[in-house]
Amino acid sequence: MAEPKRILVVDDELLILRIISDILSGEGYEVRTASSCDKAIQLLKEVPFHAVLTDIRMPEKNGIDLLESVRELNPNLPVILMTGFASIETAIEAVKKRAFDYLTKPLDYNKLKSVIKNAVERYELIEENRRLLQELKELNANLELKVKERNRELENIMNSTHESIITTDRDLVIKSANSKTLSIFGDYHIGKKLSDIIQNINFVSVVPHILKDPFYTSKHEIKYGDKFLEVNLSPLVDFESHEIFGVVAVVEDITDKKKLEAQLIQSAKMSAVGQLAAGIAHEFSNILSAVLGYTGLAMSRNDLEQIKKDLKVVEKASNRAVDILKKLLSFSKRGEENFQLALIDEVIEDALALVEHTFEKEGIRIVRHYGRIPPIRMNPGEIQQVILNLAINSKHAMPEGGVIAINVELEGDYVKIDFSDTGVGIPKENLPRIFEPFFTTKGNSGEKGVGLGLSMVYAIIERHDGKISVSSEVGKGTTFTIMLPNIQRLSDTERERSERSLVGKRVQTTRKGNILVVDSEQVICEVIREFLSQAGHNVLIASTNESAIELIKNNHFDIVFLNLGRPERDWLEVIREIKNISPDSAVVILSGRSEDGIVDRVMSEGIFSFINKPFTLPQIQDTVARILGTG
Repeated sequence: MAEPKRILVVDDELLILRIISDILSGEGYEVRTASSCDKAIQLLKEVPFHAVLTDIRMPEKNGIDLLESVRELNPNLPVILMTGFASIETAIEAVKKRAFDYLTKPLDYNKLKSVIKNAVERYELIEENRRLLQELKELNANLELKVKERNRELENIMNSTHESIITTDRDLVIKSANSKTLSIFGDYHIGKKLSDIIQNINFVSVVPHILKDPFYTSKHEIKYGDKFLEVNLSPLVDFESHEIFGVVAVVEDITDKKKLEAQLIQSAKMSAVGQLAAGIAHEFSNILSAVLGYTGLAMSRNDLEQIKKDLKVVEKASNRAVDILKKLLSFSKRGEENFQLALIDEVIEDALALVEHTFEKEGIRIVRHYGRIPPIRMNPGEIQQVILNLAINSKHAMPEGGVIAINVELEGDYVKIDFSDTGVGIPKENLPRIFEPFFTTKGNSGEKGVGLGLSMVYAIIERHDGKISVSSEVGKGTTFTIMLPNIQRLSDTERERSERSLVGKRVQTTRKGNILVVDSEQVICEVIREFLSQAGHNVLIASTNESAIELIKNNHFDIVFLNLGRPERDWLEVIREIKNISPDSAVVILSGRSEDGIVDRVMSEGIFSFINKPFTLPQIQDTVARILGTG
């Protein structure tokens, strides 16, 4: 039910009050009357009114006084003044006090009705506006609160993620970044260009695709200082207009993940080596038997030509042992991010050399077909691991023997490698999980496995920006298809590493030099001294670093051959002392150690060359010739 429209009529003449009350009541208004200003003010405090009609002349307080009091109680309530003594002065004062209207007595009741109606309508309109404004203020306040809560919620979400989230405009100028950005990049970099912060991504080629396609994403794995980062770039889209107005970069620090991945790869490598250990041991036993047998024969003969033939067999068997050992060390040492240009067939053959002899004894034949493939960018050690892991899997799948077929050919922008076997095959339900870490089916066949081999294969191929898939039929065999990008170029850093590994051209020297050989293995010292002495060089030997330092203090040596095995003192300290005593001496390292980065560490100390054990005498000859000059 609507609230009644109340009118307060104030006059000290009761007859006037009665007449006006009757007239307004007949118009549907609820009328209250007061004969004085004080009574009127009391009613105004107790009851809400829509308009006040008051006489100006009254005892004690007049209508102007009441108007002022009403303005204090309710500034919007319309007040209509009545007077029987109209004057310009009272009219002006009424206007100044913001009276709604001014009526003279005797009243024109039709005008009175009209004025009251207008006053009530105006008051209702003002009150409705006030109410709406109040509601609007409350809505705005609630909206601001909700916006603040939502912003706080979004900030909490953004700052609770493990990834750095960066937004930029279309010119890659950074506009916002969450707190994780600070821990990864050391600063929020607001106002700077993303391409200036992350310099390992070709933004020139990537960004046009991002700004063109709202569904385009680009994933990159980069090195930032001593961290490995995974950077995902995607468009920043207005989902109402679908306009792309910037770029979102989600950056994750994957340094620990890379370390764990490297450990898992190393674990899988050593597992593979462990599975081949018996075969490799058998191979070395055969080689050593040949070496010892033909050495014994040579020592028992008097015919020089026959002795040379015996020693040729010894040399051939020894070279075979060196070749296996180098491949085994190359495969088993921890992998570095060492990409280089290499021939895929040679890399595959190096891996097969570790297993083929053993496989043949178990009735497994390996056939291969290599197309004309140019050198491509790869990490040879990791690709060897892929081939070896697939070969071991195939061996387990063919307990009664069988055939492994390897086919390599160019297909579009990729080098395609099909690795097939005639084994038991993989059940259809297992194919979707075959590359999952720790998923293995070997427990069912009596073989023990941790399920890391194929997951590491998958990770390696993915790191090469390649693809791998599998097809299999139970009882007929399995084929793994690997697609490696046909990339025939290296970055500057990769090219530098690759060139550093190239073997120098053999040279001869006519100048004779003073040479010191330092090694705890007496036989190594003796064979080098004997070989170099025959060429006319003056050669001294030392079995300890301490005795070597004393010899260097008292003699000048053109060349110092130094072993890095397990010296009495830290080998870096020994190298630095030798360079300090005799800065003109060329230090050449002889070492069988294969730790990550050891070559780079010693080369940074000013070493001339690093020769891996086992070495050949021609390697020693070439190194001496390069140091002393060709004459």
